[in-house]
Amino acid sequence: MILTITQLKERYHKYANPIDKIKRDCDAGLLIRLNRGLYEDNPHAEPMFLAAPLLSPSYISFETALSYYGLIPERVVTITSASLMVRKNKDFVNSFGRYTFTDIPSDVFYLGTTHITNGDYVARIATKEKALCDSLCKWPVVHSVKDLKQLMFDDKRIDIDEFQSCNFLDMIEIAKQYHKTNLVLLIKMIRKEYLHE
Repeated sequence: MILTITQLKERYHKYANPIDKIKRDCDAGLLIRLNRGLYEDNPHAEPMFLAAPLLSPSYISFETALSYYGLIPERVVTITSASLMVRKNKDFVNSFGRYTFTDIPSDVFYLGTTHITNGDYVARIATKEKALCDSLCKWPVVHSVKDLKQLMFDDKRIDIDEFQSCNFLDMIEIAKQYHKTNLVLLIKMIRKEYLHE
């Protein structure tokens, strides 16, 4: 369970020095420090479910979400999240791994997310359609549908079968909100090659 320093002080209020007790529990491995003032008491917690408390608001996206949905074959080591109004990438490293937060446009931040659970843990995550749009927003800009296909399916190794299982109508509605070249090309590609418009 994720615990704040305030919660731990309350838990240890009978101790003469609750801060010393927290430090002793950390030294003994009973508590794991996630970030300043934030702790986890379960050493087996799934790292992905510990991202949001590190920086709020945020949600799991980019490579972590793409891997979760099987859109890319690689197992992702760094937990990647979309953030809002941070203005530059933020990185955190703790015993559970490396966490990276990258801003996306505020107009799309609250679109296309869902929740996943693992026991008592809950994480907000981009849908696979949104995760791909978020990623295209940050990947190098291309200038043709041909280059977009090269970027997605060759360079970034997006699984074509998984891509074809996406809800393209949802993806188009989300992609429209970014006002970015890669997303305009994505819409064009989907309409021509998958919706045959």
